[in-house]
Amino acid sequence: MRSLVIALLILASATARAETITVGLFAPTAPFPSTSARVELASRLGDQVGKAVGATGTGKVFARGGDFSAAVKKGEVTVALVDAAYLAVAGGNYTVLAASLRGGDSTHAWQLVARGTDKLSALKGKRVLVPGIGGREPELVLNVLLGGEVAKDYFAKIETAPDTVSALAALGLGKADAVVVPTGVELPSGSQKVLELPALSGPVLVAYGAVSAANRDKIAAAALAFRGDATVSGFRAADSDAVKSVARRFVVPAKRGPFAMPAIRLLVGDLVEGRTFSIERTPVTSFAAKPR
Repeated sequence: MRSLVIALLILASATARAETITVGLFAPTAPFPSTSARVELASRLGDQVGKAVGATGTGKVFARGGDFSAAVKKGEVTVALVDAAYLAVAGGNYTVLAASLRGGDSTHAWQLVARGTDKLSALKGKRVLVPGIGGREPELVLNVLLGGEVAKDYFAKIETAPDTVSALAALGLGKADAVVVPTGVELPSGSQKVLELPALSGPVLVAYGAVSAANRDKIAAAALAFRGDATVSGFRAADSDAVKSVARRFVVPAKRGPFAMPAIRLLVGDLVEGRTFSIERTPVTSFAAKPR
C-alpha cells in the first residue's frame, strides 16, 4: 500500500513537471527584422510566461492566420501575442492581458509608401501590398486606415504580404507599386511616404478561455517585467478598448450630404398676432335644391 502511494506521488510529480504552456506569436504587422527574431522573442516570452504559472513554457511562431486559429481551437495555444487587427477580424473568447511596446508606445501610426511618387493620385489603378492579418485586408486599408475616403476600386488590387518586412522588400524589388505598413521602419531605396495614416494598437498579449483567472493575473504581471527586443521592448497594462476601437473602424458609416431642417417651434400667439379672422357666411339657398 505504501509503495502504491509513493508511486502515485512520483507519477503526480512527473505530470506536474511535464505540464507545458505554449505561447503563440502571430503578429505580421510587427516589423521583426527576420523570422529568427520572431522565434527568439516567442521563445523568451514563452519561458517567462511558463515560469509565472509554474509550468514549462515554449514559444511558437505562426506565419498564417488560419494555422494560428486552428491551434487555438485545438487548445494547443492558450496564450499569444497577436496583432490587434487580427483579433478585430477573428473575434473569439479571449482576454487582453497587456499591450506590447515599440519605441515606448503601444500604438503606432501607419503609412502609405510608394516608389517614384509622393502623390496619391499617381497610385490610382496601382497594386498595393499590406501585411496579411488573416482576412479583410482591403477593409483594413480602405476603411480602417483611409476612413472610407477612397473608392473601393481606386487601387487595382490590395494584396497581402507575409509581414511588414516582406511587404517593404517587395516594394524595393519593384514587385508592388505601394505598401501600407506601420511607421518606424526603414524604407527601401527609391521609395517615399505618400500619406501618414491613423494609428492602430500594436500586438497585444491575450489569454484564451482555458486559462484561469488566477493564471491570467500571474501572466499579466510577468509581461510587465518582460524585456524584449527593438520590435517588442516590453509591455504595459492593457487598454480594454484597444481591439474594439479597431473593430469599429472596419465598417465606415454611410455618409449623407448636408440638408437644412428648420427648427419648427411655433406658439399659437405667434400665429394669430396681428391678424384678424372671420368666417364667411354661406347663403341658405345654396343648400336648397333648385325646383324643376
